[in-house]
Amino acid sequence: MDKILNNRNSILFTIIVILLLLIGLTVYKVYEAHMARSFLVVEKRIIEAAKSCVWDDVCNENEILLGKLIEEGYAKEEVNPKTKMYYSHNSYVLVNENQYTFFGVTE
Repeated sequence: MDKILNNRNSILFTIIVILLLLIGLTVYKVYEAHMARSFLVVEKRIIEAAKSCVWDDVCNENEILLGKLIEEGYAKEEVNPKTKMYYSHNSYVLVNENQYTFFGVTE
């Protein structure tokens, strides 16, 4: 009888551990995907502001500072989704032909 209870407890414990591992991994994957999308949204918002600035012939440099975009009214203060701190005004968008890349700097 004791052997049956030990086996039953071992099987139950194994099933619980497997379920907890699956739930933990799922939550981790969902959180990582959410953070990646949050960064993408912020980057796209800043890049769109830089594109508008270039199209209006206000910004003609290859490196457009976030501070200049805010000054000219094309962007607002943006927050890094992971650290919850504002991006520095020294963060910039690098313009290479028709490709825009955002490089964020946090203070």
